[in-house]
Amino acid sequence: MKLLGVAVSSGAIYYGALAVPDAAQGISHIAGAPERLLPAAGLTGAQRLADTHQRIAQDIRVLQPDAVTVVATRKNNRWVYRDAFERISMISALMLTCVEQGIPFEEWTTERIGKLVSTPALKLASFDHRAVGFERIPTYWNVGRGPAFAAAMAYATETRSMSGEGQGS
Repeated sequence: MKLLGVAVSSGAIYYGALAVPDAAQGISHIAGAPERLLPAAGLTGAQRLADTHQRIAQDIRVLQPDAVTVVATRKNNRWVYRDAFERISMISALMLTCVEQGIPFEEWTTERIGKLVSTPALKLASFDHRAVGFERIPTYWNVGRGPAFAAAMAYATETRSMSGEGQGS
């Protein structure tokens, strides 16, 4: 099974792609998977949204995940409309891509993710990179990839526990 965790942060989409074999093998990142997507700087409005959607669709076609889990937006009282609009547009483009490609999509709170990966909800960027097979902290880890991988790992953890794989079956 392949899982994709996604975090939207600082105007970019960050990916955390995991290979989740059966319980006998460890979960690990997918080498060479896309790391992030930045919306095109030269486009605005509907053209920017369409381009972002097309580029996300391309990344999803390459990755072929069995499920996508996005880190839910935490309330931010200092947001201006432009920032909120950009974030919502990126998440909407991702959701639309998943529907078009028949891939289950879920949005999980940082609390739910943190509980499953034993990391405080407000500190998902500190999720242990070694838990997904990285020897060193990868590029963009602290700005978005850490939470993205935590989301994918949380989904894998919950899926395995529900199927009984993590309980010696």
